[in-house]
Amino acid sequence: MLMDEVRGEAFLRKLPQDIRDSLTPAQTQAISRVAQGTIQRRHPVDFRVSVPLPFGERAYLVFLLGKEKRSSARRQLDRQLRPTDRLSQIVVFGLGLAAFTLAAFIALLFHNAVLAP
Repeated sequence: MLMDEVRGEAFLRKLPQDIRDSLTPAQTQAISRVAQGTIQRRHPVDFRVSVPLPFGERAYLVFLLGKEKRSSARRQLDRQLRPTDRLSQIVVFGLGLAAFTLAAFIALLFHNAVLAP
């Protein structure tokens, strides 16, 4: 429900300030309610998993893949709010490449052992 409220507030913020100032509280609430009902298009690849860690902790992994829908201004704001350093990007890319290579190697072993005796 929180994301719906955020979506409603974001929609209202897109209106020009003079228009927002002229709205009555009932109009503002009605517009927000309609905006909350909008459905966002999903990414073609949306993988989310919670992974147990030692000492009872859990990590949450998300892998999204799809067409970039954010404007350049939004991407710039995201970079300012959540800066990442080059080392973090290299480590994540390396881990992804290692996982892909391992999966391909296992698939090759499976193919050679089971499918092509």
